[in-house]
Amino acid sequence: MAAETTKDRQKIVLANWKAHLSPAQAEKWTAEFVRLYLPTSIHVILAVPDIVLSAVHALTRDLKNVSLAAQDVSPFPPGGYTGATPAAWLEGLAGYVLIGHRERRRYFHETVQDAANKISEAAAAGLRPILCLPGTDIAGHLAPVDSADLERLILAYTPDDAEALEVARNREPVAAAVRQLAEAAGGRPVLYGGGVNADNVADLITIPGLAGVMAAGGSLRPSGFISMLNNADRALAAAS
Repeated sequence: MAAETTKDRQKIVLANWKAHLSPAQAEKWTAEFVRLYLPTSIHVILAVPDIVLSAVHALTRDLKNVSLAAQDVSPFPPGGYTGATPAAWLEGLAGYVLIGHRERRRYFHETVQDAANKISEAAAAGLRPILCLPGTDIAGHLAPVDSADLERLILAYTPDDAEALEVARNREPVAAAVRQLAEAAGGRPVLYGGGVNADNVADLITIPGLAGVMAAGGSLRPSGFISMLNNADRALAAAS
């Protein structure tokens, strides 16, 4: 495994806007977030559409403990791939990239090999891939990934029986799944996503072995997302 960094020891709260916020709404969200944000022990990652990466980066680049993630990346290098965003183009804008999200697999029919190719491109560009897994059976998902790329990988778990990812789960089933996934993943960081919001984040963020959480609908209001960060930080302080 790669050497652990300070960021690796920080709990992550990732906001995935998906395609909910238009460019104008995204800039408004970010301006309000910057106004309200005070650094905590949490490492914040904002996963935003490519079209607003530059604008959001310009507004957040001086914020402590805040990073950006692309929501997807091309499985190919720069070249004749119309509509694709090569990983190399994200340099200086994002530090992370979501790969293999359930919606990409379901609606865009992406395969395990597609995800592996994207991981390779992201890692070569210096990005940290966050591989989203539709359950805890990970052997087939990691098999085509180059061993060197595995060192940079963060895994993200969402319940495989969730029709709607905004359905909150109780702590114990999540904790059991995280333990299973962490053992199978050889100690790699594991995030949980599925119905995370300001009301339940304190219960989830303190699950042993969990590297952090991903929020979608719970992150679409900046004030609500700030409340989520504060609640997570207080829970971690109380648990330490």
